[in-house]
Amino acid sequence: MSEAPQRGRRRAESASRPSLRSLTMSRNGVSRTGTSRTGTRAASPRAFSAVGTTAKCMAAVAVVGALMAAGSVASQTMNPVADGQNTSSLVAAVDNAAPSAISAPTDAAISFPGVTVTSKTSPTATAKAAATPAQVKVEANAVKPVTETPATKAAPAAPVDDPAAAKAFASSQLASFGWGADQMSCLTSLWQRESEWLTSAENVSSGAYGIAQSLPANKMESTGSDWATNYQTQIRWGMGYIDGRYGSPCGAWAHSESVGWY
Repeated sequence: MSEAPQRGRRRAESASRPSLRSLTMSRNGVSRTGTSRTGTRAASPRAFSAVGTTAKCMAAVAVVGALMAAGSVASQTMNPVADGQNTSSLVAAVDNAAPSAISAPTDAAISFPGVTVTSKTSPTATAKAAATPAQVKVEANAVKPVTETPATKAAPAAPVDDPAAAKAFASSQLASFGWGADQMSCLTSLWQRESEWLTSAENVSSGAYGIAQSLPANKMESTGSDWATNYQTQIRWGMGYIDGRYGSPCGAWAHSESVGWY
């Protein structure tokens, strides 16, 4: 027996399929009976995939842009600059273009973390800046150089001409040379002829000087540096000369009597 066509079943099956309207309503959250679904619909995995792809593209574009900028800066530094200029000439051009001076208000304040700098004009600096050239010239002329006063040399002491004091001193020195008091008369006559017992006595023709008429005069320096003014220094030197050459004042006087000098 052949099977009869099952048309009725096919119609029944097609009738049980959901309609397009019912599918649309189901996707929008409305049931076929018109009641809304409880809960929310979960997001699709495809949406997350699309967002992630976009972010990756933007990051890649940013990295490429940064690399291109770095390459441009490196090429400008390493390679000569266009129009025949090199890096040093470019730096020189920048230096020449820089302003020669930078000014700021006198009361400007600059703040850094933990540091505060304030610019204020000093009253002294303002007064100096306000001075005119004429005032500066007047002040300069008023300044007097410090000069050292040369030390004034002390005037040499004047010779002490005191014949009486000189004779008294000579008499006191006889014993130191081993002479008796009788030698004083010979000594008095000898030096009276030579200098009149004057400390400043000088023979212009020969240069002999002092009571004992030392020739040259500076021979008496062996007895003292004050030989030119001190009669005591002159008498000590004269007695020593007589002792060494004639032995005593009377021996010197005898020689002077015979030849006119001793």
